[in-house]
Amino acid sequence: MDISLIINGVFIGSVFAIATIGLSFFYTTTGVFNFAHGALLILGGYLTYTGLTHLNLSLVPAAFLSVVAVGLFMTLFYRYALLPIREQHITAIIITLALLLMLERLIVVLYGPWGLPFPTFFPGVVIVSGTEISIQKMFVSISSLIAIALMWVLISKTWIGLGIRATIDNEHIAASLGINAGRMHLFSVFISSAITAFGGINIASTLFLSPILMSQMNMIAITVSILAGLGSIWGVIPAAFILGIADTIGASYLGGWFRFVSMTVVVILVLVIRPRGLFGQKERVI
Repeated sequence: MDISLIINGVFIGSVFAIATIGLSFFYTTTGVFNFAHGALLILGGYLTYTGLTHLNLSLVPAAFLSVVAVGLFMTLFYRYALLPIREQHITAIIITLALLLMLERLIVVLYGPWGLPFPTFFPGVVIVSGTEISIQKMFVSISSLIAIALMWVLISKTWIGLGIRATIDNEHIAASLGINAGRMHLFSVFISSAITAFGGINIASTLFLSPILMSQMNMIAITVSILAGLGSIWGVIPAAFILGIADTIGASYLGGWFRFVSMTVVVILVLVIRPRGLFGQKERVI
């Protein structure tokens, strides 16, 4: 197999992983499946673009402000719009769909319906085994995996992560131990939305900014989540790489039209064998 296929598959897998991890974490911690996820992804890219082109900020402060802004926005939205009806699952889904449509329309009004070029900060290529690899793509892959690793450290090794995991296991027991479950939910929403915005910045830096990316990335994130198993946050990572490689191979041998078909075929085959997905459990786990 051509090594370029593996390299492209790894790159796409890392993009799929950073695009999905926030969706899975949001669902795992709150029990609400956020259909506005794709809008939050692209919103992070648009806010960073605004910081770069209109406020003349450098990449790091523009990205940082965008990540914080999206995290705070979704935390407030969850607190006042989703939390009161969190147990009414259909209503919660409808509200997140309404948020998706609202943000999509707002972006079209502010930025237009056409694609916008995102600045390239790491031009050039490196040669590996005779294959050219974009430095920008290498940066996106590495930074995406670092962000996911930092999220794992936060959830697994800090007191905030301990409180989040205790709240997921049993809110009543967590409360009896002095853990504020409501506050843990808000922390979770901020973390999931912030890393989602970071993923959107990475996606924009290797593609372009366009409102159409919202629905496309939404479907990819949902597909990866289903393959991993709803409620299995870390299962998203291998699932993303499986679909990334399947996407690359399908597009290479059968043409670009087949890339999403190949992903669908993989998901269907896995669900036939494991209806809950590769790592799905009866309960949400983290």
